[in-house]
Amino acid sequence: MTNNKFSGKTQRKNILCFLGVHKWERSGGLNIYSSNVREKYFLCKRCGKKKTVYEPKKD
Repeated sequence: MTNNKFSGKTQRKNILCFLGVHKWERSGGLNIYSSNVREKYFLCKRCGKKKTVYEPKKD
């Protein structure tokens, strides 16, 4: 059984995410033809947190 107290690398990753330094990776998106906005979904590779970004479509 692994204990996270003694694993420095795992602990460091948790601290980075706790401080807000996530490692975002694009996980998908949504583009509806009649809408003026585009949704992009991101997932943190370290902690699994999800983020959605809305941006206007370019003409």
